[in-house]
Amino acid sequence: MLICVIFAAPLSYADSVIVRGKPLEDIQIVGFSEGMIEYSTAIGDFDHFSIRDIDSIAIDSVDRAEMFNAAETFVARNDPRKSLEAYEKAQLSARGFWSELVRARFVQAADDAHSFEKAVRAWMKIAHRDEVTASWLLPVNLPDQPSHATRRVIKKLERAIERSATLTERALLETIRFSTLHAMDDVSARVLAAPLMNMIIKTRIFAPRTVAVFVAAGDLLIENGEFAHVTQQVEKTVTEVQHELLPEILLLKSRALLASASNQEDYLSAALPAMRVVIHFPNHPLVGEGLILAAQAHQASGRSSQAKRLLEACIATEQSSSKTRNKAANLLKRLTMAPNQARHEMS
Repeated sequence: MLICVIFAAPLSYADSVIVRGKPLEDIQIVGFSEGMIEYSTAIGDFDHFSIRDIDSIAIDSVDRAEMFNAAETFVARNDPRKSLEAYEKAQLSARGFWSELVRARFVQAADDAHSFEKAVRAWMKIAHRDEVTASWLLPVNLPDQPSHATRRVIKKLERAIERSATLTERALLETIRFSTLHAMDDVSARVLAAPLMNMIIKTRIFAPRTVAVFVAAGDLLIENGEFAHVTQQVEKTVTEVQHELLPEILLLKSRALLASASNQEDYLSAALPAMRVVIHFPNHPLVGEGLILAAQAHQASGRSSQAKRLLEACIATEQSSSKTRNKAANLLKRLTMAPNQARHEMS
């Protein structure tokens, strides 16, 4: 664990952080590695929290903290241009772990500001040195149309992939390349989908954002009719991925099985992974989607009454988003149609 003082200044306990809406005050930030910010308290205790959970940071006012604090203030004011400028200035004088923390916060701000090229360029430097942090901070606000900037980023990623020092670094770089191409609906993404799934499994870079990309690649392969490959990859993943990331993987399996089903037994098998999400993760935001998938599988197998109950449960559950509830309500209406028409439209 990296423990050191941020600046060449006496140790003080006037730093503060807001973590998921809760203030943490009178601390001293003493380290940052693998996505975790480490801190000490005035009584000598040490603890840490994830950079993913940070709302804002304020460092005790010493010389080189001013630009960082200014950047954090601009983030709070929703002024991305000024926040990025301030982070860049803070980076010039930062040393040690502090340099990595400033860069990580820059990536988060640039991604939130949809500054794609800046976010990816800074993220690539993190990926080269700290693969865990990079997996957590993978940019998500990607362009949906090609541009000169996007093409520059893709070329830079391709060169970095050729020079990547480790398989994990290469997998991370391939992940953002695939995500960018997929967001723009580029046909190259379909070629990258299968090998990317393999790489994520092999390197075990399972984080919320990398798992989301793994699932996107799987859905693309389902569209291509490669159901068996997706199911095989999911089976490898469910034994490796962290428990809290399982719902997305299980629903991917359910979609693959549902798309390839040809008889009643197949349809009922497709409902099982979805119901695992409903039963074992009752408070998860994907519960509603699990109920819909299970309903679709039961409807396709001829069990309309069970499908209706599942859709009603989806509409009633607090975990369902308004979009998911609307989808369930529309499917429920179709159950009143002629059986053959309803079955066709729900599949």
